[in-house]
Amino acid sequence: MHPAQKNTPQRDAGFTLIELLMVIAIIAILAALLFPVFAQAREKARQISCLSNENQIGMAVAMYTQDYDEMLPPYSFGAGYGGILGYNGQDGPRWADMIFPYVKNTQAFDCPDSGRKMALYPSGRYFNVKTYSYGITTPLDNTYPDSLFGVAGRALSELDTPAQTILLADDTGHKEYNALIEVTAADSLEFLATKLDGIRHSDGADLSNLANEAFNALYSDSHVKYTRLGDTYGSGASLMRPWKIRDN
Repeated sequence: MHPAQKNTPQRDAGFTLIELLMVIAIIAILAALLFPVFAQAREKARQISCLSNENQIGMAVAMYTQDYDEMLPPYSFGAGYGGILGYNGQDGPRWADMIFPYVKNTQAFDCPDSGRKMALYPSGRYFNVKTYSYGITTPLDNTYPDSLFGVAGRALSELDTPAQTILLADDTGHKEYNALIEVTAADSLEFLATKLDGIRHSDGADLSNLANEAFNALYSDSHVKYTRLGDTYGSGASLMRPWKIRDN
């Protein structure tokens, strides 16, 4: 050993209190910065999973229409069936029951952000309408101009622009029954917002303006898109175009 090293004090390995506090402070700052990013990333993953579900549903609807003379599934079908209006009772199949043979997977009907899980009625015959995460756009009645809105039960040939017409979307379940979205010619943006779950995937978005609410939508040509509510509600000839089967 070198003589100069004999009386040199040896420092124990480890952190001083100041160094430890500095490390903790840095970790806390990084956590504060990164946790919101992680939360947004998780929400984006759930939104993409939901889009994937709607994509599967779109393919099932496409196969259904090919087997049924290019007729889109009605909202429901059963005793008291009323044409394109379907039937609101619990004794008939609804659109998910009709296309389920083409999906064969209940998870495709479960949006990870909706909090609902598709389940059967106690009878075990049909899906419980209150467990749907999505609603099919359905005419409120057969009279003009409301008859121009909603695609359930229509022939594909009735739709002027299927690629611009919404077939199905995130449903808020605003009525005592679920699984349908009834849009009318008189709907305001505010009332339309109550029929759609426009905040389900809008984590971190500025929702001070209803137009910023966004939802996953399945269009009638089977493509899916994350859609702003404001983009579906215009003025003049373009008024609510994505909800209408034709312009006149």
